[in-house]
Amino acid sequence: MIKGILFKAVAAALGMAMLFQLGCAGRSQSARFYVLSPEAAPELQVKSTSAGSSDIAIGISPVSLPKYLRKPQMVTRTGSNELHLAEYDRWAGKIEEDIGRVIAENLSHMLATDKVLSYPAIEGIPLDYTINLDISRFDGRLGGDIELIVRWVLFDREGNTVAGVKATHIIEPTGGGDYADMVAAQSRALAAFSRELAAAIKELAKS
Repeated sequence: MIKGILFKAVAAALGMAMLFQLGCAGRSQSARFYVLSPEAAPELQVKSTSAGSSDIAIGISPVSLPKYLRKPQMVTRTGSNELHLAEYDRWAGKIEEDIGRVIAENLSHMLATDKVLSYPAIEGIPLDYTINLDISRFDGRLGGDIELIVRWVLFDREGNTVAGVKATHIIEPTGGGDYADMVAAQSRALAAFSRELAAAIKELAKS
């Protein structure tokens, strides 16, 4: 009789444990969504005011990215040849379009012109310069550094290259160990790259 009671008690405990596990499995973790951001407006406003206004029109062509980066999940490096895709940390939209949007906003302030557009808004609009971007690296390690490696070309309104093919490599520390820190570092890297683009366009506009 004692064995029967013990058996029933163990069976009841196991049943409760299984129900608890099923309950936990049924509650999925909430996803977090991220967007890249342009450089802080106050700093850009100072640069724009000092540079004066401009009517120059610039377009950002569709940004080329490796296939492994064109995913909704955030991508981080866990080794030299190993990547991790975060299931619950995701981009709010297409990362390639977000990159183009942020660079366009940065250039608009840095060059003091409202006529900076990213794809697909550039279609059918006359432009003084068009920027082609081929990004081969835009990822990094949580708590470490992110890297931006991009080759870029500037075209004039006739479609001629005006500065040759340039290459830029930017390393930016994340300053923290979560995905929000990583996205902030990626935004800073795009701001640094935007400054390089703005400087090149200013030189071309003088000639």
